[in-house]
Amino acid sequence: MFKELYEEVQGIVYKCRNEYHLHLWELSDWDQEGMICLHELISREEGIVEDIPRLRKYFKTKFRNRILDYIRKQ
Repeated sequence: MFKELYEEVQGIVYKCRNEYHLHLWELSDWDQEGMICLHELISREEGIVEDIPRLRKYFKTKFRNRILDYIRKQ
């Protein structure tokens, strides 16, 4: 089930990868961070698993903010 949910948002991860540059990050690092972010989102938001459009919106915001935080730390 988690894998199917990640496939729903994987495009967002890859789009961010093309937009932002993080030093020494490979594709597997982006996927790992995306999965961590998705797990946190599913754990905190009730009912989001059934509402895929809402899941995509929340994930996009949460993941981009997370990446921007990493960029600021570099």
